[in-house]
Amino acid sequence: MFKLILPLLLVSSSAFAWGGRGHDAICRAAVFLVKEEGLKDYLRNKPQMMGHLCNIPDFYWKSLGGDAAKHGNPAHFIDIEVIGLKVADIPTDYKKIVTDYTGKENKFRNDGVTIKDIPTEFGSAWWRADQFVNRIGALNKEFAAAKPPANFKEEQDENLPFNKLAYQMAVDMGLMGHFVGDISQPFHTTADYDGWATGHGGIHAFFEDAVVSEFDGDLDWLVLKQARTIKNPSFLKPATVIEKMKALSVISNTEVPKLFKLDPVTKPSEVKKEHGMEIRTKAERKPASVAFKTMKPIIVNDMARGALLLANLWDEAYVKAGKPKIGAYKSYKYPFTVDFVMPDYYSIPAAEAKTEKK
Repeated sequence: MFKLILPLLLVSSSAFAWGGRGHDAICRAAVFLVKEEGLKDYLRNKPQMMGHLCNIPDFYWKSLGGDAAKHGNPAHFIDIEVIGLKVADIPTDYKKIVTDYTGKENKFRNDGVTIKDIPTEFGSAWWRADQFVNRIGALNKEFAAAKPPANFKEEQDENLPFNKLAYQMAVDMGLMGHFVGDISQPFHTTADYDGWATGHGGIHAFFEDAVVSEFDGDLDWLVLKQARTIKNPSFLKPATVIEKMKALSVISNTEVPKLFKLDPVTKPSEVKKEHGMEIRTKAERKPASVAFKTMKPIIVNDMARGALLLANLWDEAYVKAGKPKIGAYKSYKYPFTVDFVMPDYYSIPAAEAKTEKK
């Protein structure tokens, strides 16, 4: 029997969405779903690199601690119940959300506790993805002024302005992919992200890691194949990145109750409060192999939608950057680790904003 003993503090979602294998599959599939020819030419032999980059925010950034954890970890989710609105009714202006809901009652806790910090308690995944699209678009003028490499020597020159821009663009695309993937995971669109409020405690890791691990070696192909069957998805129709992320969240969130029903629980989880502490006992459930039989189609569909939206946003960012001929960039430089990028859509104290983690 697994028990957790926690102080009675407000705890926000910090679990990994999809785990490494799921994020990798989404980003690898997205490589083959882009439509812009210039971008497709560059990405077609880099699915492994994009899959790696898409996992950096979990496996590297979360290990940095400090300000990277404080401002980075909450950017992986949207805990909608905290402010008491349905997904479709959430404003797309983040500063307005901060202004309107800071100090208001936390509707998920429903115990009189007020919201102290919107970025930490509510999350910001939609705006995080938008940040990386904008970072790529901001390279437009520099790309226009930079000459692509003209020979092998220039292709391998890491200091060539065009190569530096192409490298930054690829890195930002991969990082963006993580947050798009987050929102395709249903439990990253709810404050009950680990099922403790409904007797399903521990479902987050069970769903995204244990059950996903039941797939054979064809997960990437299944996601790509399913994505190609989805015609005119509603979440690609909105005009802005944030609205597209919101539209996908609406769909993902509707699957939370479905997954609770499919969770093979044999004994519900328990939460007891004693002496100012929470004692949590995880739900007991049948093996992941049992859940895999019914959850498999949902997982493939979720990841396929994430891959489609990611490819769409990669195309959009590429166009905003001026459609640079990044296929000319052929350096062997590989982004094993990437510097942490601070969120730029809410106010951060100057001392923290200047913190750079490597």
